[in-house]
Amino acid sequence: MHPAFDLATVILLHDTSLIAGAAAILHSRRRSTRPMGLERIAAAFIGLAIGAALAAFGEQAALPYWLWTYLSIFLGTVAYPLFWDGVRRLSGRRRSLYWIVVLVPAAWLLIGIVSGFPLVNEQRASVFHLTAVISLAASACEIWLDRLSEPLPARRPLAACLLISAAIYAVRLVCISLDIPSAFDFATAFFLQIFFNFWIALLIVTLVRERGEAGLQLAADTDTLTGVGNRRWFLGRIPATPRANSALAILDVDHFKQINDRFGHPAGDQVLVSVAKAVRDELREGDVFARYGGEEFVLFLPNVSELEAGLVSERLRKRVQAMSIVVDGSTTVRVTVSIGVAWSDEKDGTWDAWIKAADTACYEAKQGGRNLVRRHVVKDWPDRMLPAGSLQD
Repeated sequence: MHPAFDLATVILLHDTSLIAGAAAILHSRRRSTRPMGLERIAAAFIGLAIGAALAAFGEQAALPYWLWTYLSIFLGTVAYPLFWDGVRRLSGRRRSLYWIVVLVPAAWLLIGIVSGFPLVNEQRASVFHLTAVISLAASACEIWLDRLSEPLPARRPLAACLLISAAIYAVRLVCISLDIPSAFDFATAFFLQIFFNFWIALLIVTLVRERGEAGLQLAADTDTLTGVGNRRWFLGRIPATPRANSALAILDVDHFKQINDRFGHPAGDQVLVSVAKAVRDELREGDVFARYGGEEFVLFLPNVSELEAGLVSERLRKRVQAMSIVVDGSTTVRVTVSIGVAWSDEKDGTWDAWIKAADTACYEAKQGGRNLVRRHVVKDWPDRMLPAGSLQD
């Protein structure tokens, strides 16, 4: 064997990579606001390190043969299911499957007591490798499947590292099971795993950091009351300059001050939450909706005709009008909105001008009796604004 791949040295380095990875993950857990699963992953790394150390001591006859063989296989078959459960929790699953973590090693231990397979090197190694392959492949699937619900950059490389690590164990499992002579021996496999242990730990820490940064960004961009975007988020999502055949609408809750005065501010908050949800449920993909301030909401509709912009706004007005909001468990509050729409078929003007036009139209809707939609078809920005009247039935 090449001295660079001396088994004892490689196992020492392998244990070092596991302990270092566990330390990094535990440090990340202390700093994380959402540490789900990290302690299990760290515990799995430590369990694997202890199991490998027991095997190294046992090979040097420092421990009774039966003791280190049974302990090492037990720790190995506990650690990898625990790692998988930690990864699925980290990935976003809220339910822990402790019964699998307990059942897998318990089953192998019972089979080992009955059959004595831990005392046979090839059989013990086969069971360990099989457990590792299944657990690592399942962990990779967990990370990959959640990439759409939480599209963090670290997910794809982490899934790849987990899958490659599973593949390394799979190759060794085939060689052991079929007794195939191969240069890809235990020392080589462990040496490669050292590299991927570091990468897996690094990417787990990176995933946690990215999640924290995304959470901060979301908090900065979200209206805390309604859960929709705030003005800052809205201005960051719309195009840099207005586009032709697009519309911008201002939605203002009618008589909102009276609602607060009559029913109290908690009822007013409930009204804003209900209006935001009603509007959001009616939007198309690509529409941008946010709370603009107070009782005002703002909506950007890309790629719509003048007629479509009016029809969408009218549908939203009717949806809000049809709501019945129950406050204090018994009192029903009826809510309406006035909507002002600015639309243009020209790529011209500024967002300030569009917002001013939509705000003017909304004011006209208020003056016209409320619970109305008013439009402004805007040409030759910002000099001429042509009122198109109400879309009220």
